[in-house]
Amino acid sequence: MKKTFIVALFSLIAMGGQAKEKATVWEQPCTEVNTEIEGFFSPLLEIRRVEFDEDETRVFMHIADRPENWVRISSQSFLRADGKKYALKSLDGMETDKETYLIDHGYVDVVMHFEPLPTNTQRFDFTEGDDKGAWQLLGIEQPSTRAGKLFPSNWRNTETGDWDISFYDECAIYDCQFWNYKQKEQKGDKYTIVLENNGKEITVNVDKNKNGVRNITIDGKTKEYNLISSIALPDYPQKDTRADFKDTNYKTDTVTFIGWLKDMPEKMKKKGNEYHITVCDNIFDEHSNRNVNYAKMDEQGRFVMKIPVLNSSEVFFDWDRTFIRTLLEPGETYLMLYDFKGGHKLFMGKNCRLQNETLANPIQWGFRYPEDKDMDKKKALAFMQGLKDDKADALNELDKVIAARPNTSDRYINYLRGHYDADMFRNLMQGQFYMKDRQVPAEIMDCVNQYWKQQPQPYTLYRELGTFIRDYVYHFVSDRYIHNYINMDCLLYPSILRKYREAGKVKITDEELDMVERYADGFSKYSSYKTGDEEARKASDKFFKSELCKQFHDLYVRDNIGNVLTEERNLFDTYRALSILDSIGCTQDIRDIVIVNKISNLLEQRREPLPDLVMQFVEENVKMPAAKAYLNAQNDKYLAIQRRDISKSPSLKSAEDVANMSDGEQILRKLTEPYRGKIILLDIWGTWCGPCKEGLKHSQEEYERLKDYDLVYLYLANRSPEDTWQNIIKEYEVLGDNVVHYNLPDAQQQAIQNFIGITGYPTYKLIDREGNVLDVNADPRYDIDGLARLLDKMK
Repeated sequence: MKKTFIVALFSLIAMGGQAKEKATVWEQPCTEVNTEIEGFFSPLLEIRRVEFDEDETRVFMHIADRPENWVRISSQSFLRADGKKYALKSLDGMETDKETYLIDHGYVDVVMHFEPLPTNTQRFDFTEGDDKGAWQLLGIEQPSTRAGKLFPSNWRNTETGDWDISFYDECAIYDCQFWNYKQKEQKGDKYTIVLENNGKEITVNVDKNKNGVRNITIDGKTKEYNLISSIALPDYPQKDTRADFKDTNYKTDTVTFIGWLKDMPEKMKKKGNEYHITVCDNIFDEHSNRNVNYAKMDEQGRFVMKIPVLNSSEVFFDWDRTFIRTLLEPGETYLMLYDFKGGHKLFMGKNCRLQNETLANPIQWGFRYPEDKDMDKKKALAFMQGLKDDKADALNELDKVIAARPNTSDRYINYLRGHYDADMFRNLMQGQFYMKDRQVPAEIMDCVNQYWKQQPQPYTLYRELGTFIRDYVYHFVSDRYIHNYINMDCLLYPSILRKYREAGKVKITDEELDMVERYADGFSKYSSYKTGDEEARKASDKFFKSELCKQFHDLYVRDNIGNVLTEERNLFDTYRALSILDSIGCTQDIRDIVIVNKISNLLEQRREPLPDLVMQFVEENVKMPAAKAYLNAQNDKYLAIQRRDISKSPSLKSAEDVANMSDGEQILRKLTEPYRGKIILLDIWGTWCGPCKEGLKHSQEEYERLKDYDLVYLYLANRSPEDTWQNIIKEYEVLGDNVVHYNLPDAQQQAIQNFIGITGYPTYKLIDREGNVLDVNADPRYDIDGLARLLDKMK
C-alpha cells in the first residue's frame, strides 16, 4: 500500500535482465481503469512496458509521488487473467513491503516479476496486495488490440502529435468543444458519425484499425491517427524551435478554458461543483500575486471558464482535484480532459504543446528553503551552494527528459530552466531574513545581482518573480534606510524639501537644506545602537541634545515645513524603493510595478481612499496603463466603502459601555453580560494585522457554516484607527444581528488581552454561557469543522 505525494519527472530505466529474443512485448499498453494519475497529492502509476516470457512476465511500472511521502508495493501483488491469479515473484527498483520515500526526484521506475502469463494473453489486471485500498490497474492490453474498440478512445494526429479527437459514450471531443452524437453508423470496423454542437454539424468517418492506427476524416479532411494509450501525451514527432512566450505588454486579454473532469470520484464531488484556476499574474500586489477564477461544473464534470490574464502567466489548477502547474498564454483556447477512471490527462488546443509537455514531465519542486535562524556567513554560503545543487539536480532531470524525448520543445526547455532560476533566486533572497543581522554575504549578492539584470520577461511567467523583486529591493532599502529596525525616513527630507522649493511651495535656503542633510546623516548614525554599548549611547545623547537638532526642530515647526513632510509621509516607502531602483537600474516595467506595489501596501494598511497627493504621483510617474488601472480600481473600491455609513449599525458598540473601567476581567464580563446563555466566539484582531484581515475576509462563510449553533461573534480591535476599523468591517461584511464590535481605548483593550493571555494576532476564544473563557482551540480559519465538533459538545 501507499500514502503520499510528489511531482514526477520521467525517464524509463531498464531494470532487470534483458528479455529473451522470443519474448512478446507490449510497449505503452492501454489501461481501461487507472485512477492513480495525479503524482503530487496522490500517486501516479503507469505501466510502460510488459514482457511475456516462458518463465515469467515482467511489468515495467513508473511510480511518481511527493518525496516527503512514501510508496510501498506489497509482496502479495498479483496479475489476473481469465480468472486466474499470477503471483509476484520479485521486484527490482525497490523492496517489497517496505515504505520507500522517493527522496531524490519524486519517482521510481520498477520492474515486477510475476509468474508467467500465457503468451497469448490479450488482457489482464494488476492488483497491488490484497488489503483494502490496494492499487488496481484494470483492463491492461496492447494499444493495437484496444484500438479496435472506438468507444471510449482518444486519438492523436501522427503528423503533428496533437490530441485532435476523442470518442466517449457521453459525447465526442473535437476542436476544443464537446459534440453530441446525432448519428452513429458502424459497418464492421468502420464508423460514420455525425456530430452536432450549437446547430453546427460535422461528419466524421473512421477507417479500420491497423495495428493501433486509423485514418479519420473530420469534416472532409483525412489524417492518420494513433490511439493515445499513455496517461499524458508522449513525445511529439517533430521539434518545436520556438523559444518565446506571448507578451501583451501587460494589456489584459482572455484565456478560454474548457474542462472535463470525467468520472470524478465521489470524495471529490463532495468538494462542490466549482472548479478553480489560480493565475499568478497580479504583479501589482507584492504580498499575493494570485487571482483565482471559478466555473461551475455540470453533472458530468464539464465547465467553461473565461479567464482574464495580464500576460502569459503561471497557473495552478484546483489543487483539491487536479494538481496541475503550467503556463497559460493570453488569447488562447484550451480544453483539458482529466479522466479519473480511464487514466488520461490531456490538453487540446492550437497552441498547447507546452501544456501537454508539463503534464508528461512536470516542473520539479523541492528547492530548499532556509531553516537555520541567524545564519553566519559560512552557513549562508552553504545555503546558497545547497540551492545551486537543487537547481543542478532539477536541470539534470530535465536533461534526462530531453534524452528520452529528443523532440522536447524549446519553449518547454526554456520555461523549466527559467523556472529553476526563479526558484533558486527567490529562495536566496528569502534567505536574508534568516541571516544574522540580515547581512547577506557579498558572494551571494554578486550572484543575485547578475540575475536581476537578466530576469525573464514578462514578469508574470513565474510565481516566484514577484517575491524575488520585492525581497531584492528590500535588501537594499533595509541596508540604506533601516538601522536596527528604525526607519531612517529623515534621509528623504532634503530631496523632498528641495523639490518643494523648486515648485515654489516652501521657502528654504541652501544653508538650511545643508543643515537638514547634516541632521539626517547624524540621525542615521546616532539613532540606533546595540544594547549595552555605553559609548554609543553617550554619543547618541550628545547628538540629540546638540544645536544641530535644535535647529532642525525649529525649522520643522516653521511655516508649512512640517506639514509638507507629514503629507509626503504616505510616499516615503515608495521614495525609498525608487532611490534604490535608480541606483541599481531596472526596466520601466519594474519601476511601475514597484511603485504600485508600495502604494497598494498603503491602501492595504489604510483601507481608505488615497490622498490626492499620492494619486497625482501615480499619474505622473507610472507609465504602464494596467498598473494605473489596477490602482484606480482599488482606490475606487475604498471610495465606495467610505461613502457607506454604518455608524448607526447595532453591531458597532460604544466604549461608553465600559467607561472608567480598568480591570481586564471586569471589562470583558461587562461586554459579554448581555449575551449570557449564549456561546460567544471572541476574535481579537487589528487593522494592521494581515492574518486577522484574511480571517475576516471569510466571515460570511464562517457565519453560514456555524449558523446552527446560535453563536454571538464578539470582535475586539487592537490599536485600530476608527475610519480604517469601520472600512474593514464594511469591506468584509462583518455585520449581523449576532455580531458585536468594540474599538476600545488602548489601555482597556490591553487589559482584556492581559487577562486572556494572548500570544499573537488574531486570537480566538470561546466564552461559555456563563461568561467563562475556555482554554480550547477556537480558531475557525484552518479547521472550522473541528470547531463545529467542539460546539456540538457544548450544546
